[in-house]
Amino acid sequence: MEKVKEFLNSEQKVFLLMGASGTGKSTFTCQLEYSLWESYISKTGRIPLRIDLPSIDKPEDDMIPKQLQKAGFDAHQISELKLNRKLILICDGYDEIQYTDNLYTSNRLNQPGEWDVQMVIGCCSENLGVDYRDHFQPGDRDQQSSLLQEAVIIPFTQDQMQDYIKQYVVLKKQQWQVKDYNRVLEGIPTNLKELVRNPFLMTLSLEVLPHMLGPSHELSATRVSRVTLYDHFVEQWLERGKKRLKEKELDPQERSAFEDLTNEEFTQHGIKFIKGLAVAIYEKQDGLPMVTYSRVKGEQSWKDSFFGVDNEKKLLREACPLTKSGNQYRFCHRSLLEYALARAIFDPQESKTESAPQSTPSRRGSVTSLMSFEDKTVQEAASSAALQEPDVNSPLVRKNYVNHSSILHFLEERVQQEPIFKQQLLSYIEHSKSDKSWRLAAANAITILVRAGEQFIGANLQGIQIPGADLSYGMFDSANLQHADLRKVNFRGVWLRQADLRGALMKGAQFGELPLLTMKSKARSCAYSRNGESFVVGLDSGDVAVYKTLDWEKTSKWSGRSGPVLRGITFSPNSDQIASASEDKIVQPFIASSSTHDMPGLWDVTTGTCRWILKGHCGTAFSVAYSPQGDLIVSGSDDNSVRLWDAETGARRQVFTGHTACITSVAFSPQGKWIVSASNDKTVRIWDLETEKCHRTITSHAEVL
Repeated sequence: MEKVKEFLNSEQKVFLLMGASGTGKSTFTCQLEYSLWESYISKTGRIPLRIDLPSIDKPEDDMIPKQLQKAGFDAHQISELKLNRKLILICDGYDEIQYTDNLYTSNRLNQPGEWDVQMVIGCCSENLGVDYRDHFQPGDRDQQSSLLQEAVIIPFTQDQMQDYIKQYVVLKKQQWQVKDYNRVLEGIPTNLKELVRNPFLMTLSLEVLPHMLGPSHELSATRVSRVTLYDHFVEQWLERGKKRLKEKELDPQERSAFEDLTNEEFTQHGIKFIKGLAVAIYEKQDGLPMVTYSRVKGEQSWKDSFFGVDNEKKLLREACPLTKSGNQYRFCHRSLLEYALARAIFDPQESKTESAPQSTPSRRGSVTSLMSFEDKTVQEAASSAALQEPDVNSPLVRKNYVNHSSILHFLEERVQQEPIFKQQLLSYIEHSKSDKSWRLAAANAITILVRAGEQFIGANLQGIQIPGADLSYGMFDSANLQHADLRKVNFRGVWLRQADLRGALMKGAQFGELPLLTMKSKARSCAYSRNGESFVVGLDSGDVAVYKTLDWEKTSKWSGRSGPVLRGITFSPNSDQIASASEDKIVQPFIASSSTHDMPGLWDVTTGTCRWILKGHCGTAFSVAYSPQGDLIVSGSDDNSVRLWDAETGARRQVFTGHTACITSVAFSPQGKWIVSASNDKTVRIWDLETEKCHRTITSHAEVL
C-alpha cells in the first residue's frame, strides 16, 4: 500500500500491479478503493473509481463513462465530473479481458479535454509477455521510466502464513486448531509448501485439509497437489450448497427438481454444470470470464442452457461457486474457471467408471506407449491403444490451449497422477499422423505431456501434426520427426540431439534465440550478473562490453588496459563488481555504478580505470570467480597456481600449488568452504579453505580440462 501512496503523490501516471493468480490483486484493489474513500478530501481530492474490467463492454473505449453509467450517473453528471474533477482510476482484471493494446492510450487519458487520472491497473504476471510494458506505459518509450511504476504482490512470508492461520481459525471456528494446521502443513511435499504461500491456495488448503485427512490427521496416504486441493474444494462447496438448498424453503416445482438432482448425485450434477459452463465460456467468448445474460436476448442461445428459468439449472447455479451481479455471472475466482475447464478435459471421476487400458510399468518420465517401440510388450500395448479412437468431444479438439498456462498447470498434474489421461493424450498425437483433423488436439496434447515432464527420447513421431505446439525444454533426443508438421512450434531449450527432422515442416518455428551480439574482436569470456539484469563480455582487445538483458542495449564499453586478451570475467554475487583475468598476468575488480553519462564512466572505477590490480601470477590468468558471499576472489593461471584474494582490500590471502599444468577453470562451492580447480594436467583438485590444503584430487579424466 505504501508504494501506491508514493505513486499517488508523484507525477507518475500508471501504476502496474502484478502478481500470480491468487495472490490477492483483486482484494488489494478493493482495499485500496476503500482506503482512498476513507481519506478522501471533499471537493479537492481525486475521486477513486474502481473498474472491474471484465464487467465492462469494450473497456478499450470510454471505460470511465461506462462504469459511471453502471453506478447510476447520467450524461450531465458524467460531463461535469470530466470537466471539473480528477480521478484515481483503479482497474482490475486486465489479463481477463484478453486485450492486447494499451487502455491508457485507447481511452485517451490525460489528453487535452479528456479525463485527468492517475491509473492503478492489476494484471496476472503469468499472462505478461516480454514486451508487456508497451500495454501499460503512458506516452512513448522515452517517458516510460518517469511515468510508469511497477510493483509485484509477493506470496505470504512464513510469519504472514502464521497470522493468516490464526485469523482463519478464529473467524471460521474450525475444529482444527492452529497447531493441527501447522503440523499437517509441515508434512506436505516441498512443491506444495510453495503453493500454500499463495493466499487463495492457502484458503483452499485450510478449507479442505481437515476433510481430506479426517480425524487421524495423517498425510502420508493422501496424494496432495494443487489440482486435488481444487477437487476437494469444489466438491465440498457443492455439498454445502446442497445442504443450504435442502434447508431452504422451495416451491413445489423447485423441491421436486432438487429431489431429482439429489437422487442422481447432486455433486456430480454440479460438477457437470461448471464443466459445461467453463467450456462454453472459452469456446463462445474466448475465455472472457463475465457472462452477461438477458432472458430476452438469451432464449435459444448457449447462455440459456445455463442461466434460463429451468428449475434444475437455477438450483445448480445457486449451489455452484458462481457470483451474480445484476445480469452478470462469473466464477468466484478466475482459477476456478480454469480448473473447471481442465476438469472438462479430463475428469478423474469419469475415468474411474471406464475401463482403463493396460500400460507397461515404467519409471516416471519415459514414454512407454504407442510412441515407443523398444520391445515386444510395448509394441503390443501400442497396437492395442492405436485401435482406440480418441475422444472427439474433448475441448482439446476444438480450441488451442497451448498458451493458457494456468489450465495447462492443472492438466500436467493430472498426467502425473492419472496414467489413463496420459494414454488419451498420446492417442491424439498418434492419430494426427494420418488424419490432420486431430492436429489441434495433438498440439494441445504434446504441450501438456512435455510440461508434465514426459520424455520422447527415441520416440517414433514420424508424420505427427502439431503446428503451434509448445515443446519448450522437452526431451526429443534421437526422436524420429521425419515429415512432421512443426510449423510455429516453440522449440525453446528443446533437446534434439540426433533427432531426425528430414522433410519436417518448420516454417515459423521458434528456438528462443536471443539477439546476436556482434563484437569487433574475439569474445573470450562472458557472464551474467546474479540478478540476471546484466551481461558482460571480455574481448581479445582487452575491452569489456556490458549489456542490459531486458533489451540487450549496450550500457558500457570499457577498457582497463590496452592490449591484453581477457581470458576470464565474472560478476560479484551482488552484481556491483566485475573481476577479469587476462594474459598480462593480472586480475582486476571493477566497481559498477548506476551513472548514466555517455562515456566509459558508466563503470565508475575509484582508481580511474579499476579498483585495484591483483598482481602475483607469473603467467596468463585464465579464470576468475567470486565466493558466494562476495568477500573473496579466486583466480587460476598458467603458472600452475590457484590464488585467493581479499575482495575488499585486494590483498593476497593464499596460494594453492599442486597442479602441474595450466589452471583453466576455478569455482567456489555453494557454501564457500571449498575451491575447485580444473587443469590441463587432466586433474580436478578440491581445496579446503579452512586447512588451506588440497582435500581431494580427481584423476579420472583422460584429456586436458
